[in-house]
Amino acid sequence: MAVFRRGKVWWYDFRFAGVRIRESTGARTRAQALQAEAIRKGELAQGRARLEKPAPSPRFIDFAHGEFATWCANEHRDRPSTFARYMRSVKALGGFFGGRVLEVIDAGTVEKFKLHRSRQPRKNALDGRLVTPAAVNRDLAVLRILFNLAIRLGRARHNPVAGIRFFKEPPKHMRVLTAKEEERYLEAASPLLHGIVIVMLETGMRPGEVCCLRVTDVDLAQATVHVREGKTVYATRHIPLTRRALDVLTRRLARARTEWLFPCPYDHGKPVAEVRKAHQAAIERSGIQLPFRLYDLRHTALSRMAMAGIDLPTLKELAGHSQIQMTMRYVHPTTEHKRRAIERFEETSLEQKLMPNGWTWCPRAAVS
Repeated sequence: MAVFRRGKVWWYDFRFAGVRIRESTGARTRAQALQAEAIRKGELAQGRARLEKPAPSPRFIDFAHGEFATWCANEHRDRPSTFARYMRSVKALGGFFGGRVLEVIDAGTVEKFKLHRSRQPRKNALDGRLVTPAAVNRDLAVLRILFNLAIRLGRARHNPVAGIRFFKEPPKHMRVLTAKEEERYLEAASPLLHGIVIVMLETGMRPGEVCCLRVTDVDLAQATVHVREGKTVYATRHIPLTRRALDVLTRRLARARTEWLFPCPYDHGKPVAEVRKAHQAAIERSGIQLPFRLYDLRHTALSRMAMAGIDLPTLKELAGHSQIQMTMRYVHPTTEHKRRAIERFEETSLEQKLMPNGWTWCPRAAVS
């Protein structure tokens, strides 16, 4: 046997100096596999390659919870939420690939996982909803990262996710609260959640950024708050505070007993990790129509800033975005705002029609 196909990848199998050489070529065609075999034989004949057998490929479960988990913990040591997200995908991947050796996992196996995962019910979903395409894509992305690391460490020869097509994802849901919904939600919110919500609505900060605010991050004299870090390097920023946000943070400063403005209720030496349960309870008490995520408060804040006339470059800096295209995705004018814009357009059109010379073009007015 010279070359053979395993899945969609070709391998070669031959003997040299009494030693059996059986390795994956990583090629997808027989012609490329034959070329790879010839190159390997030539290297062995010229002494430019070692004869000993390569290290055996590890099992998926061992590599995922060993070298990959260690690499992830170090790579994302400043973003524990990212590490936790990767480990959730590893759990889902491990349930399917189990004890399979990395080298025998091919594109066909990955396609089977993709189908299997998309048919699984969502965790804690009582209505029988299935795992979303976005969740499957996140798992595939982690699998791709895992194999890239395995290749760099010499634990695998090819990445079976390279040619896999991800699911097409629907546009992300972005909700903007109305003034009445905000009032009902705040009335139903717990004291801790109430403060976090107001700061988010007045600054556009992410939930994690608000929860991790320290006493030293607030400058009462300058009426600003300092965001130390976030999803990207652009998340570090200073945000001017409105009176409403300044009142909340001033009261928090007065009651602070540790370095955290929003400490964990059970351990004041740590910041509150999340307020998801408090958010769900407030939704139930207020009766606000779903879907409504805590992150939608950030969407609401940025949309209100845009409708207030804040230009996109400034809004980008306030939001802590790396690109202005991302900021534009967060801007959602409400129906009332669009109606007022059309009314202003109608009034302007009527004024121009009533001018003695009819329609005129005024560059200064157009710019303003």
